[in-house]
Amino acid sequence: MSYEIVKGIKIEDNKVFVKADSNNVYPKHFDWWDSISLTKTYQEQGQVGLDIELLKAYESGNFQAGSKNKYTRALEVLRHFEEYKRFSWRTDIDNNDLRESKEFDNLLMKALSTKLPKQKYLIIKDYFGKSVYFYHRKNSGCCSWYSDKEKAKRFNYEEDAKNTISCFQNSENWEVIPI
Repeated sequence: MSYEIVKGIKIEDNKVFVKADSNNVYPKHFDWWDSISLTKTYQEQGQVGLDIELLKAYESGNFQAGSKNKYTRALEVLRHFEEYKRFSWRTDIDNNDLRESKEFDNLLMKALSTKLPKQKYLIIKDYFGKSVYFYHRKNSGCCSWYSDKEKAKRFNYEEDAKNTISCFQNSENWEVIPI
C-alpha cells in the first residue's frame, strides 16, 4: 500500500495545501498541491473538522511524517490512551462503525489538545563497569551505545522504551530510567 510522506500542511485563500510525495515514487519531488477533499472539509467544518480529518489520515497510515507536526505528536499521544484500543484498526478490523462515530472524533480532539509528557526515558546498560546509553535509528535492526547521555534516544513514554528493549536479543540487563 502506498502512502503520502507529508512535509507540510498550510491554509491559504481558504484552501488546504499539502507538501507531500508518494512513498513509492522515485525520485521524490515534494511539491505543494491543493487537496480538494481537505479544502472541502475545511470550508464546511472549519479548523476543527480539518484537524480531525488530518489526524484520521495520519492514524490510518495514509499520511506519514516527513517532519514532526501537531498531528504526529497527537498520534503518539493517541496510541497511549487506554480508550483508543476500542477504535484501533490494528487490533479490530471490523470496528469501522466505531471509527466513524462522534466518540472517536472526540478522542482525536482530546489527543490533539493533550501535550506529550514532560518526563522522558532512556535505555541504559552497564558496559564493563561504565554506563552506556541506547541510540537506535528508526526502522533499523541494530542499535548503538554512547557514553554521552545527550546522544541517547529519548522516549516520551516508559512503555515505548520497554517495547524497544523487547525487540532485541540479550537485553536482559538493559534498564529504562527516567531523566
